[in-house]
Amino acid sequence: MKETWWGGREPNRIKPGLERMQALMERLGHPERACPVIHVAGTNGKGSTVAMIAAALRGQGWRVGMTVSPDLGAINQRVQIGERPLEPRLWDLLGAEVEEAGAGLADVPSFFEAVTALAFLAFRRLAVDVAVVEVGLGGRWDATNVVPPPLLTVITPIAFDHMDRLGHTITAIAGEKAGILKPGSRLVLAGQPYPEAAAVVRARAAEAGVPVREAVAWPGGSDQEGTYLQFPDGSTVRVPLLGAYQLDNLRTAWTAVEELAAAGWADPGRAREALSTVEWPGRFEVVSRDPLIVLDGAHNLHGAAGLARSLRQPPWAGRRWQLVFAALNDKPALAMATALAPLAAGVVVTRVPGERGTDPAAVAAGLRERGFTVPISVEPDPLQAVARARERLGPGEGLLVTGSLALMAGLKAQGLPGPQDSAAFRRASG
Repeated sequence: MKETWWGGREPNRIKPGLERMQALMERLGHPERACPVIHVAGTNGKGSTVAMIAAALRGQGWRVGMTVSPDLGAINQRVQIGERPLEPRLWDLLGAEVEEAGAGLADVPSFFEAVTALAFLAFRRLAVDVAVVEVGLGGRWDATNVVPPPLLTVITPIAFDHMDRLGHTITAIAGEKAGILKPGSRLVLAGQPYPEAAAVVRARAAEAGVPVREAVAWPGGSDQEGTYLQFPDGSTVRVPLLGAYQLDNLRTAWTAVEELAAAGWADPGRAREALSTVEWPGRFEVVSRDPLIVLDGAHNLHGAAGLARSLRQPPWAGRRWQLVFAALNDKPALAMATALAPLAAGVVVTRVPGERGTDPAAVAAGLRERGFTVPISVEPDPLQAVARARERLGPGEGLLVTGSLALMAGLKAQGLPGPQDSAAFRRASG
Protein backbone atom coordinates (compact mmCIF):
# COMPACT_ATOMS: atom_id res chain seq x y z
CA MET A 1 0.00 0.00 0.00
CA LYS A 2 1.15 3.51 -0.76
CA GLU A 3 1.90 5.97 2.03
CA THR A 4 1.09 9.04 -0.02
CA TRP A 5 -1.92 10.13 2.03
CA TRP A 6 -1.26 8.78 5.51
CA GLY A 7 2.52 8.47 5.73
CA GLY A 8 3.02 12.04 7.00
CA ARG A 9 0.39 11.83 9.72
CA GLU A 10 1.27 10.75 13.24
CA PRO A 11 -0.96 7.79 14.21
CA ASN A 12 -0.96 8.77 17.88
CA ARG A 13 -1.60 12.48 17.46
CA ILE A 14 -5.07 13.30 18.78
CA LYS A 15 -7.04 16.36 17.71
CA PRO A 16 -10.07 16.87 19.99
CA GLY A 17 -13.32 18.12 18.52
CA LEU A 18 -15.68 16.97 15.78
CA GLU A 19 -15.56 20.04 13.56
CA ARG A 20 -12.90 18.69 11.17
CA MET A 21 -14.62 15.33 10.89
CA GLN A 22 -18.02 16.91 10.29
CA ALA A 23 -16.56 19.13 7.58
CA LEU A 24 -14.80 16.14 6.01
CA MET A 25 -18.03 14.14 5.98
CA GLU A 26 -19.78 17.05 4.27
CA ARG A 27 -17.14 17.20 1.54
CA LEU A 28 -17.36 13.43 1.02
CA GLY A 29 -21.15 13.36 0.75
CA HIS A 30 -21.81 11.99 4.24
CA PRO A 31 -20.67 8.37 3.90
CA GLU A 32 -21.20 7.92 7.66
CA ARG A 33 -24.92 7.75 6.88
CA ALA A 34 -24.61 4.95 4.36
CA CYS A 35 -25.54 2.05 6.64
CA PRO A 36 -26.75 1.33 10.18
CA VAL A 37 -23.99 1.32 12.80
CA ILE A 38 -23.33 -0.50 16.05
CA HIS A 39 -21.11 1.89 17.99
CA VAL A 40 -18.79 0.39 20.63
CA ALA A 41 -16.92 2.38 23.29
CA GLY A 42 -15.16 1.43 26.54
CA THR A 43 -11.68 1.03 28.01
CA ASN A 44 -11.08 -2.70 27.68
CA GLY A 45 -12.70 -5.41 25.62
CA LYS A 46 -13.85 -3.16 22.78
CA GLY A 47 -12.02 -5.02 20.05
CA SER A 48 -13.03 -8.50 21.20
CA THR A 49 -16.65 -7.38 21.60
CA VAL A 50 -16.64 -5.76 18.14
CA ALA A 51 -15.23 -8.98 16.64
CA MET A 52 -17.91 -11.10 18.30
CA ILE A 53 -20.81 -8.87 17.28
CA ALA A 54 -19.51 -8.66 13.71
CA ALA A 55 -19.18 -12.45 13.53
CA ALA A 56 -22.72 -12.91 14.83
CA LEU A 57 -24.04 -10.54 12.15
CA ARG A 58 -22.04 -12.21 9.38
CA GLY A 59 -23.67 -15.45 10.42
CA GLN A 60 -27.02 -13.96 9.44
CA GLY A 61 -25.83 -13.41 5.88
CA TRP A 62 -25.34 -9.66 6.26
CA ARG A 63 -22.45 -7.87 4.57
CA VAL A 64 -20.69 -6.48 7.63
CA GLY A 65 -18.14 -3.70 7.91
CA MET A 66 -15.90 -3.34 10.93
CA THR A 67 -13.37 -0.84 12.23
CA VAL A 68 -10.70 -1.66 14.79
CA SER A 69 -7.60 0.01 16.18
CA PRO A 70 -4.73 -0.30 16.45
CA ASP A 71 -3.71 -2.63 13.65
CA LEU A 72 -1.28 -5.48 14.22
CA GLY A 73 1.23 -4.68 11.53
CA ALA A 74 -0.80 -3.81 8.42
CA ILE A 75 -2.70 -0.54 8.35
CA ASN A 76 -5.56 -1.88 6.21
CA GLN A 77 -6.50 -4.21 9.09
CA ARG A 78 -8.21 -1.18 10.63
CA VAL A 79 -11.06 -1.44 8.09
CA GLN A 80 -12.56 -4.86 7.46
CA ILE A 81 -15.30 -6.04 5.14
CA GLY A 82 -16.64 -9.45 5.98
CA GLU A 83 -13.74 -11.35 7.50
CA ARG A 84 -11.01 -9.62 5.49
CA PRO A 85 -9.06 -6.37 5.74
CA LEU A 86 -9.87 -3.84 3.06
CA GLU A 87 -8.17 -4.73 -0.21
CA PRO A 88 -4.94 -2.67 -0.52
CA ARG A 89 -5.77 -1.21 -3.93
CA LEU A 90 -9.13 0.06 -2.68
CA TRP A 91 -7.44 1.36 0.49
CA ASP A 92 -5.15 3.49 -1.66
CA LEU A 93 -7.98 4.65 -3.91
CA LEU A 94 -10.23 5.72 -1.03
CA GLY A 95 -7.29 7.19 0.85
CA ALA A 96 -6.59 9.48 -2.09
CA GLU A 97 -10.23 10.55 -2.03
CA VAL A 98 -9.97 11.39 1.68
CA GLU A 99 -6.72 13.25 1.09
CA GLU A 100 -8.26 15.36 -1.66
CA ALA A 101 -11.30 16.22 0.45
CA GLY A 102 -9.17 17.01 3.51
CA ALA A 103 -6.80 19.24 1.60
CA GLY A 104 -9.52 21.84 1.25
CA LEU A 105 -10.09 22.15 4.99
CA ALA A 106 -8.55 24.89 7.10
CA ASP A 107 -7.40 22.28 9.66
CA VAL A 108 -5.94 19.06 8.24
CA PRO A 109 -7.66 15.89 9.57
CA SER A 110 -5.68 13.70 11.95
CA PHE A 111 -4.54 10.19 11.09
CA PHE A 112 -7.45 8.59 12.92
CA GLU A 113 -9.96 10.98 11.38
CA ALA A 114 -8.64 10.16 7.91
CA VAL A 115 -8.80 6.40 8.52
CA THR A 116 -12.31 6.69 9.95
CA ALA A 117 -13.43 8.67 6.91
CA LEU A 118 -11.88 6.03 4.67
CA ALA A 119 -13.83 3.33 6.55
CA PHE A 120 -17.12 5.12 5.98
CA LEU A 121 -16.28 5.52 2.28
CA ALA A 122 -15.51 1.79 2.06
CA PHE A 123 -18.79 0.88 3.70
CA ARG A 124 -20.66 3.01 1.19
CA ARG A 125 -18.65 1.87 -1.84
CA LEU A 126 -19.04 -1.82 -0.98
CA ALA A 127 -22.72 -1.59 -0.01
CA VAL A 128 -22.25 -2.82 3.53
CA ASP A 129 -25.52 -3.78 5.26
CA VAL A 130 -24.36 -2.89 8.76
CA ALA A 131 -21.10 -1.73 10.35
CA VAL A 132 -19.64 -2.38 13.79
CA VAL A 133 -17.55 0.69 14.61
CA GLU A 134 -15.02 0.82 17.45
CA VAL A 135 -14.37 4.15 19.17
CA GLY A 136 -10.72 5.12 19.01
CA LEU A 137 -10.36 7.17 22.21
CA GLY A 138 -12.98 8.25 24.70
CA GLY A 139 -16.19 8.82 22.79
CA ARG A 140 -17.53 12.36 22.99
CA TRP A 141 -14.91 13.89 20.67
CA ASP A 142 -13.91 10.71 18.88
CA ALA A 143 -13.95 10.83 15.07
CA THR A 144 -16.42 7.94 14.96
CA ASN A 145 -18.99 10.01 16.85
CA VAL A 146 -20.19 11.70 13.67
CA VAL A 147 -22.43 8.70 12.98
CA PRO A 148 -26.20 9.24 13.22
CA PRO A 149 -28.06 7.58 16.12
CA PRO A 150 -26.76 4.00 15.99
CA LEU A 151 -28.79 0.87 15.58
CA LEU A 152 -27.21 -0.12 18.90
CA THR A 153 -24.67 1.45 21.27
CA VAL A 154 -22.39 -0.75 23.39
CA ILE A 155 -20.15 0.35 26.25
CA THR A 156 -17.63 -2.21 27.52
CA PRO A 157 -15.88 -2.02 30.92
CA ILE A 158 -14.60 1.46 31.80
CA ALA A 159 -11.32 1.81 33.69
CA PHE A 160 -8.38 4.20 34.05
CA ASP A 161 -6.57 4.88 30.79
CA HIS A 162 -5.61 7.94 28.73
CA MET A 163 -6.16 10.11 31.80
CA ASP A 164 -4.26 13.01 30.24
CA ARG A 165 -7.02 13.28 27.65
CA LEU A 166 -10.10 11.85 29.35
CA GLY A 167 -9.71 13.02 32.95
CA HIS A 168 -8.21 11.71 36.15
CA THR A 169 -11.36 10.37 37.81
CA ILE A 170 -13.42 7.38 36.79
CA THR A 171 -16.54 9.55 36.60
CA ALA A 172 -14.84 11.95 34.18
CA ILE A 173 -13.66 9.06 32.01
CA ALA A 174 -17.14 7.50 32.06
CA GLY A 175 -18.64 10.82 31.03
CA GLU A 176 -16.40 10.91 27.97
CA LYS A 177 -17.35 7.36 27.02
CA ALA A 178 -21.05 8.16 27.49
CA GLY A 179 -20.64 11.01 25.03
CA ILE A 180 -21.56 8.61 22.20
CA LEU A 181 -25.11 8.16 23.53
CA LYS A 182 -27.72 9.61 21.16
CA PRO A 183 -31.52 9.78 21.31
CA GLY A 184 -33.02 7.09 19.14
CA SER A 185 -30.45 4.43 19.98
CA ARG A 186 -30.38 1.70 22.60
CA LEU A 187 -27.50 0.88 24.96
CA VAL A 188 -25.98 -2.43 26.02
CA LEU A 189 -23.89 -1.74 29.13
CA ALA A 190 -21.25 -4.26 30.13
CA GLY A 191 -20.66 -5.16 33.75
CA GLN A 192 -18.52 -2.40 35.19
CA PRO A 193 -15.54 -2.72 37.57
CA TYR A 194 -16.39 0.72 39.02
CA PRO A 195 -20.04 1.22 40.10
CA GLU A 196 -19.65 5.00 39.85
CA ALA A 197 -18.79 4.65 36.14
CA ALA A 198 -21.97 2.67 35.56
CA ALA A 199 -23.95 5.31 37.43
CA VAL A 200 -22.60 8.07 35.17
CA VAL A 201 -23.47 6.14 32.02
CA ARG A 202 -26.98 5.31 33.24
CA ALA A 203 -27.59 8.95 34.13
CA ARG A 204 -26.39 10.16 30.72
CA ALA A 205 -28.55 7.54 29.04
CA ALA A 206 -31.58 8.74 30.98
CA GLU A 207 -30.86 12.33 29.94
CA ALA A 208 -30.69 11.28 26.28
CA GLY A 209 -33.75 9.04 26.49
CA VAL A 210 -31.67 5.97 25.61
CA PRO A 211 -32.99 2.65 27.01
CA VAL A 212 -30.31 0.67 28.87
CA ARG A 213 -29.94 -3.09 28.76
CA GLU A 214 -27.47 -4.45 31.28
CA ALA A 215 -25.28 -7.26 29.98
CA VAL A 216 -26.34 -10.70 31.12
CA ALA A 217 -24.52 -12.10 34.14
CA TRP A 218 -24.99 -15.79 33.35
CA PRO A 219 -22.27 -18.23 34.42
CA GLY A 220 -19.54 -19.43 32.10
CA GLY A 221 -15.85 -20.10 31.96
CA SER A 222 -12.71 -20.52 29.91
CA ASP A 223 -10.66 -23.56 28.98
CA GLN A 224 -7.96 -24.50 26.47
CA GLU A 225 -10.47 -24.36 23.62
CA GLY A 226 -11.98 -20.97 24.34
CA THR A 227 -14.66 -19.26 26.40
CA TYR A 228 -18.26 -20.29 26.96
CA LEU A 229 -21.43 -18.74 28.35
CA GLN A 230 -24.18 -20.88 29.83
CA PHE A 231 -27.80 -19.99 29.09
CA PRO A 232 -30.54 -20.40 31.71
CA ASP A 233 -31.70 -23.61 29.96
CA GLY A 234 -28.24 -25.15 30.43
CA SER A 235 -27.10 -24.87 26.81
CA THR A 236 -24.03 -22.81 25.92
CA VAL A 237 -22.53 -20.47 23.37
CA ARG A 238 -18.79 -20.70 22.80
CA VAL A 239 -16.10 -18.56 21.22
CA PRO A 240 -12.60 -19.86 20.44
CA LEU A 241 -11.00 -16.94 22.31
CA LEU A 242 -8.87 -17.77 25.33
CA GLY A 243 -8.63 -15.99 28.67
CA ALA A 244 -11.13 -15.76 31.49
CA TYR A 245 -11.57 -12.04 30.81
CA GLN A 246 -13.28 -12.95 27.52
CA LEU A 247 -16.30 -14.16 29.48
CA ASP A 248 -17.36 -10.59 30.22
CA ASN A 249 -16.88 -9.70 26.56
CA LEU A 250 -18.98 -12.67 25.50
CA ARG A 251 -21.71 -11.66 27.95
CA THR A 252 -21.77 -8.18 26.45
CA ALA A 253 -21.70 -9.41 22.85
CA TRP A 254 -24.46 -11.93 23.46
CA THR A 255 -26.65 -9.28 25.06
CA ALA A 256 -26.09 -7.20 21.94
CA VAL A 257 -27.14 -10.21 19.84
CA GLU A 258 -30.39 -10.43 21.82
CA GLU A 259 -31.06 -6.73 21.25
CA LEU A 260 -30.33 -7.12 17.54
CA ALA A 261 -32.60 -10.15 17.40
CA ALA A 262 -35.42 -8.10 18.94
CA ALA A 263 -34.87 -5.51 16.19
CA GLY A 264 -35.01 -8.14 13.43
CA TRP A 265 -31.30 -8.17 12.65
CA ALA A 266 -30.27 -11.54 14.09
CA ASP A 267 -31.37 -15.08 14.68
CA PRO A 268 -29.82 -16.30 17.96
CA GLY A 269 -29.29 -19.83 16.64
CA ARG A 270 -27.30 -18.59 13.66
CA ALA A 271 -25.41 -16.18 15.90
CA ARG A 272 -24.43 -19.00 18.24
CA GLU A 273 -23.03 -21.00 15.34
CA ALA A 274 -21.18 -18.00 13.89
CA LEU A 275 -19.57 -17.10 17.21
CA SER A 276 -17.83 -20.49 17.25
CA THR A 277 -15.59 -19.26 14.43
CA VAL A 278 -14.67 -15.74 15.62
CA GLU A 279 -10.99 -14.77 15.55
CA TRP A 280 -9.25 -11.92 17.34
CA PRO A 281 -5.43 -11.89 17.19
CA GLY A 282 -3.21 -10.39 19.85
CA ARG A 283 -5.55 -11.17 22.74
CA PHE A 284 -4.49 -14.32 24.60
CA GLU A 285 -3.31 -15.54 21.21
CA VAL A 286 -1.47 -18.85 21.36
CA VAL A 287 1.11 -18.64 18.57
CA SER A 288 2.85 -21.86 19.55
CA ARG A 289 1.87 -24.80 21.74
CA ASP A 290 5.27 -26.50 21.95
CA PRO A 291 6.72 -24.48 23.48
CA LEU A 292 3.66 -22.60 24.73
CA ILE A 293 3.89 -18.97 23.57
CA VAL A 294 1.06 -16.53 24.28
CA LEU A 295 0.64 -12.95 23.03
CA ASP A 296 -1.73 -10.68 24.91
CA GLY A 297 -2.19 -6.99 24.21
CA ALA A 298 -3.14 -6.01 27.79
CA HIS A 299 -2.25 -2.32 27.57
CA ASN A 300 -3.33 -0.77 30.87
CA LEU A 301 -3.51 -1.73 34.52
CA HIS A 302 -7.08 -3.06 34.31
CA GLY A 303 -6.08 -5.23 31.35
CA ALA A 304 -2.91 -6.51 33.02
CA ALA A 305 -4.82 -7.37 36.20
CA GLY A 306 -7.45 -9.19 34.12
CA LEU A 307 -4.75 -11.15 32.33
CA ALA A 308 -3.17 -12.10 35.66
CA ARG A 309 -6.54 -13.32 36.95
CA SER A 310 -6.98 -15.41 33.80
CA LEU A 311 -3.58 -17.01 34.27
CA ARG A 312 -4.47 -18.00 37.84
CA GLN A 313 -7.54 -19.92 36.68
CA PRO A 314 -7.80 -23.31 34.96
CA PRO A 315 -6.40 -24.44 32.63
CA TRP A 316 -3.45 -22.12 33.25
CA ALA A 317 -3.38 -22.18 37.06
CA GLY A 318 -0.02 -23.18 38.51
CA ARG A 319 1.95 -22.64 35.33
CA ARG A 320 5.00 -20.40 35.52
CA TRP A 321 5.84 -17.98 32.75
CA GLN A 322 8.85 -16.38 31.17
CA LEU A 323 7.46 -12.86 30.84
CA VAL A 324 8.40 -10.45 28.04
CA PHE A 325 6.98 -7.04 28.90
CA ALA A 326 6.87 -3.58 27.35
CA ALA A 327 4.44 -0.67 27.63
CA LEU A 328 3.87 2.78 26.24
CA ASN A 329 5.17 5.74 28.22
CA ASP A 330 1.68 7.04 29.06
CA LYS A 331 0.81 3.81 30.88
CA PRO A 332 1.52 2.77 34.49
CA ALA A 333 4.16 0.34 33.25
CA LEU A 334 5.62 -0.62 36.62
CA ALA A 335 2.19 -1.27 38.13
CA MET A 336 1.26 -3.39 35.11
CA ALA A 337 4.46 -5.41 35.32
CA THR A 338 3.97 -5.80 39.07
CA ALA A 339 0.53 -7.31 38.49
CA LEU A 340 2.05 -10.00 36.26
CA ALA A 341 5.45 -10.60 37.88
CA PRO A 342 4.19 -12.96 40.65
CA LEU A 343 3.37 -15.45 37.88
CA ALA A 344 6.82 -15.18 36.29
CA ALA A 345 9.81 -17.50 36.51
CA GLY A 346 11.77 -14.77 34.77
CA VAL A 347 11.20 -11.35 33.23
CA VAL A 348 12.70 -9.71 30.16
CA VAL A 349 11.72 -6.04 29.88
CA THR A 350 11.87 -4.65 26.36
CA ARG A 351 10.79 -1.47 24.56
CA VAL A 352 7.79 -0.80 22.37
CA PRO A 353 9.01 0.21 18.89
CA GLY A 354 8.99 3.96 18.27
CA GLU A 355 9.34 6.99 20.49
CA ARG A 356 6.49 6.21 22.90
CA GLY A 357 8.03 3.22 24.64
CA THR A 358 8.67 3.26 28.38
CA ASP A 359 12.31 2.95 29.47
CA PRO A 360 12.76 -0.81 30.08
CA ALA A 361 15.64 -0.27 32.51
CA ALA A 362 13.39 1.79 34.79
CA VAL A 363 10.72 -0.94 34.81
CA ALA A 364 13.31 -3.64 35.55
CA ALA A 365 14.80 -1.58 38.38
CA GLY A 366 11.34 -0.95 39.80
CA LEU A 367 10.55 -4.65 39.87
CA ARG A 368 13.77 -5.39 41.73
CA GLU A 369 13.02 -2.61 44.21
CA ARG A 370 9.64 -4.19 44.85
CA GLY A 371 11.32 -7.38 45.95
CA PHE A 372 10.97 -9.68 42.95
CA THR A 373 13.89 -12.11 43.00
CA VAL A 374 13.35 -14.01 39.74
CA PRO A 375 15.85 -13.23 36.95
CA ILE A 376 15.01 -9.80 35.54
CA SER A 377 16.86 -8.50 32.50
CA VAL A 378 16.61 -5.77 29.89
CA GLU A 379 16.68 -6.31 26.14
CA PRO A 380 15.57 -3.25 24.16
CA ASP A 381 14.98 -5.20 20.94
CA PRO A 382 11.59 -6.98 21.22
CA LEU A 383 12.42 -9.92 18.97
CA GLN A 384 15.68 -10.54 20.81
CA ALA A 385 13.78 -10.25 24.11
CA VAL A 386 11.46 -13.03 22.98
CA ALA A 387 14.43 -15.13 21.89
CA ARG A 388 16.14 -14.62 25.27
CA ALA A 389 12.99 -15.57 27.18
CA ARG A 390 12.56 -18.64 25.00
CA GLU A 391 16.07 -19.79 25.85
CA ARG A 392 15.16 -19.58 29.56
CA LEU A 393 12.06 -21.77 29.30
CA GLY A 394 12.05 -24.51 31.90
CA PRO A 395 9.96 -27.68 31.95
CA GLY A 396 6.25 -26.88 31.94
CA GLU A 397 6.80 -23.12 31.58
CA GLY A 398 5.15 -20.87 29.03
CA LEU A 399 6.32 -17.69 27.34
CA LEU A 400 4.02 -14.69 27.75
CA VAL A 401 4.48 -11.50 25.71
CA THR A 402 2.34 -8.60 26.87
CA GLY A 403 1.99 -4.94 27.82
CA SER A 404 1.06 -3.24 24.54
CA LEU A 405 -0.75 -3.90 21.29
CA ALA A 406 2.00 -1.85 19.66
CA LEU A 407 4.46 -4.46 20.96
CA MET A 408 2.35 -7.21 19.36
CA ALA A 409 2.25 -5.31 16.07
CA GLY A 410 5.99 -4.74 16.06
CA LEU A 411 6.76 -8.39 16.74
CA LYS A 412 4.38 -9.63 14.08
CA ALA A 413 5.89 -7.20 11.59
CA GLN A 414 9.34 -8.67 12.41
CA GLY A 415 8.23 -12.25 11.83
CA LEU A 416 6.75 -13.49 15.09
CA PRO A 417 4.41 -16.21 13.79
CA GLY A 418 0.78 -16.92 13.74
CA PRO A 419 -0.26 -20.42 14.88
CA GLN A 420 0.72 -21.99 11.55
CA ASP A 421 4.17 -20.41 11.25
CA SER A 422 6.30 -21.71 14.09
CA ALA A 423 9.20 -22.36 11.69
CA ALA A 424 9.40 -18.64 10.93
CA PHE A 425 9.59 -17.92 14.63
CA ARG A 426 12.41 -20.38 15.10
CA ARG A 427 14.36 -18.71 12.29
CA ALA A 428 13.68 -15.21 13.67
CA SER A 429 14.64 -16.08 17.22
CA GLY A 430 17.71 -18.13 16.39
